[in-house]
Amino acid sequence: MIKKDNVTREDARQILRKGILDMSVKRLIQMAQFGLAGNIELRNKIMLADNAFNHIDFHEENGCITFSVVKTNADYCYGSISFLVDAIVDISGCDDKDNPDEYLNVNIKLQDDTTIALKIAY
Repeated sequence: MIKKDNVTREDARQILRKGILDMSVKRLIQMAQFGLAGNIELRNKIMLADNAFNHIDFHEENGCITFSVVKTNADYCYGSISFLVDAIVDISGCDDKDNPDEYLNVNIKLQDDTTIALKIAY
């Protein structure tokens, strides 16, 4: 008989938190497998793009990761923000300063000084 682990929601939250606090490009790519949701803000010297997301895709063929809002049970996308993971020069994770029990943050800097802030609900 195979014994199943009794993983609670709190256990899952702690596993996610540990992964975010030790963030890397590899872990960012793995996030596409977990059905995470939150908010993404992309900012450079010219513009600011802010979007919610409930879907993450990583496309191996071009190294692009996409954060999008996808309608449940449909192929309709309301909006998305994408960038190349090869352009990442710095990535880190931390607890959200305003709501540490609800959100984790991932901060990313790209080669062209674009900054990306992910606020992940957990």
